[in-house]
Amino acid sequence: MYIEIDHSSTICAYMQIYQELRSRIISGAFVYGAKLPSKRVLAKECLVSIITVEHAYQLLCDEGYCEMKPRSGCYVKYCSDNFFPVSDKKNDSTTPSNAVIIHNDNISFSTVSSLLRKVILDSGERILMKSPTGGSAELRDAICRYLARCRNINVSSEQIIIGSGAEYLYGLCIQMLGRDNMIALESPSYEKIRAVYTANGAVCDMLEMDSEGIRTDELERTQAKILHVTAL
Repeated sequence: MYIEIDHSSTICAYMQIYQELRSRIISGAFVYGAKLPSKRVLAKECLVSIITVEHAYQLLCDEGYCEMKPRSGCYVKYCSDNFFPVSDKKNDSTTPSNAVIIHNDNISFSTVSSLLRKVILDSGERILMKSPTGGSAELRDAICRYLARCRNINVSSEQIIIGSGAEYLYGLCIQMLGRDNMIALESPSYEKIRAVYTANGAVCDMLEMDSEGIRTDELERTQAKILHVTAL
């Protein structure tokens, strides 16, 4: 199984392998229970190190698409039959009025349920305890790892703050950064962001966007020392 690695890309090799395998698994090229090529074989075919393939396989396992079996290999756990269907129709008569519509992003129910069981078994009664003010340490560590592998943003868990409610967190941000600062915001953006910042005395500079995000000339123009962006 050959996967072409674009060495000129800003996406690291293991992420390219992960994305390609994930795509093939979701498309049905690898069905539930299928065994992926050995790390050594795939590394040789892709002209990368075994560690690179290990990273890709570990990410597939972390996100529930595969599982590693000792002394056997990496097997597909993904099953499309377990998906929550999300209708494109705004008024789907077949959907009960009290149903909860879940954006699954290609995550199967079996994956969610197995992860929930693992958290309950690993955490025990700790799961009922109140989280620290800054948020659960395990969750902050997980966010750090996600940002590093998917966004190429390297931060420490101390830089991650988790709170209840966006407006509350915006208020914390302006208190930490200083009310007398100018803050650059995306235009358009969530109106409450600007409302909270201006209510706390900050000046907001709205930066125009294009299809790729905030325009470069807008970033060069602004005198703001703080940039607030929304990552999806």
